[in-house]
Amino acid sequence: MRVILFLVGLVLLTLGIGFAFRLPWALMCWPWEDGKLSYLFLASICASTAIPVIWIAWTKEYAGIKAGALDFAVTYAGLLLTLVITYPLIQEWLPPVLAFTLCTASLLLNLWLYWWSKELPFKYHEPVPLLIRFSFILFLIALVIVGTSLVLRLPHIFPWPLKPQTSIVFGWIYLGAAMYFLYGLLYPVWGNVKGQLAGFLAYDLVLIWPFIQHLSTVKSEHQWSLYIYLLVLIYSVLLSIYYLFIYPPSRLFFNRKIT
Repeated sequence: MRVILFLVGLVLLTLGIGFAFRLPWALMCWPWEDGKLSYLFLASICASTAIPVIWIAWTKEYAGIKAGALDFAVTYAGLLLTLVITYPLIQEWLPPVLAFTLCTASLLLNLWLYWWSKELPFKYHEPVPLLIRFSFILFLIALVIVGTSLVLRLPHIFPWPLKPQTSIVFGWIYLGAAMYFLYGLLYPVWGNVKGQLAGFLAYDLVLIWPFIQHLSTVKSEHQWSLYIYLLVLIYSVLLSIYYLFIYPPSRLFFNRKIT
C-alpha cells in the first residue's frame, strides 16, 4: 500500500504541474477547453490531494485515507447524480458513457478505500488545538455555501467566469472537500488533521500568487469574490505554516512524537 500511495501522489503532482503550465497531455485529461485560472484551480486540487497521500505513505498513517476517500466519494456521487439529472444536456459537454463509467468507477473505488481503512486507528491520536477546530468549522461552512452555489451555477461565485459544466464540477469538488473538513472535526487528532493542513497549504501556494496578479485584471462583478478568496488563502497559509513548521507538538521536522 505504501508504494502505491507514493506512486499515486507523484502522479497527481505531475498532473498538477501539467495543469499549472497548461501542457497538452494534461489538458487532454479535462473533457472541455477551459481558461487559465480554471486550469490553475485544477492544479491546486491535484496538489492538495497529492501532498496528503504522500504524507500518509511517508508516515504510514493509513487511517488518514478515510477522510480523503469520503471527500472523493461525495464528489463523484454528486457528479453521478448530476449526470443522471441533466442527461440530455451533458451530451453537449462530453461522451455520456465515458462520464458515467469514470464517475461510477471512482465512486466505487473511494467507497472501497473507506471500507478498507475505516477500522484502522490513528497512530498520532493527540488532539488538535481549538484554533484548528474553529478554523475547520469556518472552512466547512464556506465550502458548503460556495459549493452549493457553484452546483446551482449561480453567477460571480468565483473570481473569474466559469463555464456551466465547470461550475458544476468545481461545486462538487468543494462539497467533497466540505466532507473532508467535517471528518477532521469529527476526529480532531493530528493523524487525521496534519495531512489536511499539508494539502490545504499546497492548494494555497498554487493559487495565492496568480490570484494576487489577478487583482489587476479581475472584472468588477468578480472583485468581491477575489477579495474574499484571497483572505481565506492568506489565513489558511498562515494557519498551516504555523502548525506544520512552528508549533512544537505538530511541526513536521524536529519532532519525534508526531511526524
